Amino acid sequence: EPPSWHIDAAGRPSTPSRKIVQALGQGRADQLLLELATRLRNGMVGRDVLVRTEGDEFVVLTEENAPDVTLLAERIIHNLEEPFTVDGIPVSISGSIGISTHHGEGHDVEESLRQAYTALAQAKKAGRCCYRFFHPSMNRQADDHVILASALREAIADNRLTLVYQPQVNLHTGELHGVEALSRWDDPVLGMVSPGRFIPVAEETGQIRALGVWSLRVACEQMAEWIAHDIPVPTVSVNLSAIQFQDPDLVSQLATILHQTGVPPERLIVELTETAMIENFDQTVNTATAIRNLGIGLSMDDFGTGYSSLSNLASLPISEVKIDRSFMNGFGSTGNVRQVVTAIIRIGHTLGMTVIAEGVEEAAQCAQLRDIDCDVIQGYYFGRPMNTASLDAWIRERRAEAVPVA
Repeated sequence: EPPSWHIDAAGRPSTPSRKIVQALGQGRADQLLLELATRLRNGMVGRDVLVRTEGDEFVVLTEENAPDVTLLAERIIHNLEEPFTVDGIPVSISGSIGISTHHGEGHDVEESLRQAYTALAQAKKAGRCCYRFFHPSMNRQADDHVILASALREAIADNRLTLVYQPQVNLHTGELHGVEALSRWDDPVLGMVSPGRFIPVAEETGQIRALGVWSLRVACEQMAEWIAHDIPVPTVSVNLSAIQFQDPDLVSQLATILHQTGVPPERLIVELTETAMIENFDQTVNTATAIRNLGIGLSMDDFGTGYSSLSNLASLPISEVKIDRSFMNGFGSTGNVRQVVTAIIRIGHTLGMTVIAEGVEEAAQCAQLRDIDCDVIQGYYFGRPMNTASLDAWIRERRAEAVPVA
């Protein structure tokens, strides 16, 4: 398969040129950039100017109006679709483009470039092979991002976030298997900020490490309380981002938190996503092994939605695998989906793992999952994420009623 890189027009490359050099060598990398520049230049007309500013960063200056700039952007993206050939090696490149249009005479060039970078960020969020024009609303979005990042930093430092817990139920016995801890943020100024907003900000600003450590500590402190009050919560799961999973201090942080809270390691489960494997598989294996050596459980979250391979899954000391909630859409009516879920369950059992299905909302889904021998279910059918008081009441009610799995 040919190597593939993503080059930004009027922006910085998402794959640094040093990686291209490592893969092709300096001479071939220089040749690729020359061919790229030639192809970009051939897509321009009139007095357009192509500038390579640094590394593999390109800026286009044009006097075309907005409709013609649109055609130029589409032409550039189309011209990049055909793979390059460098010394017989096929190389694929895709591009995202941010566009800033002139606003009359005397318009500041630096301001135009800043706007182009802002538009480029929006293009990259939308996916590869696309372009975006700058709009003043993008500045407002950028300002909102800064405000959100600052407020999140203060919220983490002041311990103003909270954890809620969603039950995981054994599908065959109806007993509580464990709970998943989920972070929530109710800011006095911003109001309720959804995880879908603040988690990406935490990752982009590097605060995800502090957020992950906070979540681990609070979850373990809560588990210690459950143990002290004889509340039967077998395990608590905490999801860690790929960024935190690459942190060399993670294992020592886990050991310290367990020691300080007095929680037995087998009562904690760390969830990782498939992205963590993609980032650095060798380091992921080492970290995962060290975590398991502490006695902590390890769960593969959102399985089936990323780039997992069976060899990678078999190489990791995983104790449980979680089937992504997206598989519950059409699970009861689409035979192919049921077959895939069945295959995942069989693979998990073959590797000695507990299999958890997420996003279960209906009794029919429970029955069908039980028929194909799924171990545990998590979803609104049994309970939404809830605070500790609500969870304690939920546990008492189920124990008093001896609620079976229906």
